[in-house]
Amino acid sequence: MWRFTSSFGAGWQIGVCLIGVVIMGSFAPTASAETTEVKLARQYGIHYLPLVVMQNEHLIEKRAKAAGIGDLKVTWAQLSGGASANDAVLAGAIDFAAGGVGPLIQIWDKSSGNIGVKGVAAVSEVPMTLTTRNPAVKGIEDFTAKDKIALPAVKTSMQAVTLQMAAAKKWGDENYQRLDKYTVSMKHPDAMAALLSGKGIDSHFTAAPYDFLELEHPEIHAVLDSFDVYGGPATLISLYATKKFHDNNPHVYKVVLEALGEAMDLIR
Repeated sequence: MWRFTSSFGAGWQIGVCLIGVVIMGSFAPTASAETTEVKLARQYGIHYLPLVVMQNEHLIEKRAKAAGIGDLKVTWAQLSGGASANDAVLAGAIDFAAGGVGPLIQIWDKSSGNIGVKGVAAVSEVPMTLTTRNPAVKGIEDFTAKDKIALPAVKTSMQAVTLQMAAAKKWGDENYQRLDKYTVSMKHPDAMAALLSGKGIDSHFTAAPYDFLELEHPEIHAVLDSFDVYGGPATLISLYATKKFHDNNPHVYKVVLEALGEAMDLIR
C-alpha cells in the first residue's frame, strides 16, 4: 500500500510520525522584495514522484507567472539521504527539502529557536522494505557481524530510525541501537546494484521502485515492512522549509505549495 498525500485533497494524512511537528500557517504580507530564485532538493525513489512532476512540468514557474511574480528561477538538486538534505537546509544551500519524517523531526528540534525549520506538507505514504539475500536471515534477530545493511544514512535516515524502532520493539528501548553497527550509508541505486550483484552488502532497507526490483531476484526476500513496525500506514516523505523563508517570501512559498498540490492532482 502506498499513496501520495497533500493538503489539497480529502485524503491528506500527516501520519503518526508527524505528531509534534508544527506546520507553518498563514501567508502574511511582506513589504520587502521576495526572492527571485527558489532552490529545492529531493532524493531517490518513487515516493518523490510529486517533486519529479513539479520539476518536469515546470509547475512552480507556471504558478509564479500566473501569480504575477514573474520569471522565478527554480533550481533542483538531488541528494542521497536525510542527513544531506538537512545539512543543505541548515547551510542555506536550499530553501525546500523533501525527506523522511524522521530527519524532519530532527532538524525541527535542532533549529528551534534559530532558523526554525518546519513542515510544509506531506508528500507520500509509502512502505519501506528491508530486503536481504542472506537465506539465514528470517527476522532482524538473525543479523550478525557478517551482514551489512545499506540505507541512505546511518542513524539519521528514515530507514535507520525505523530499524531502531524495530530493535526497540524486540529488545527494549535501551537496545534501540543494537542493529546500527550493521548499517552502512549508500545511495539507493548503488545499494540495489550491490545487492543484486552480491558484492559489498547483503541487505538493503529501501522503498519503491528498488524493493520491487530486488524482490524479483530469486535469492532476495523481505525481512520486514515499515508499516508493520509502525503498526499501520504513516507518512514517509514530507516537504519542509525554514520559517525565515516562509516569512520573507510568502508569495513564493504559496506558489511552491500550490505547485505541489497540482502535481498531486496530475498523479491522481
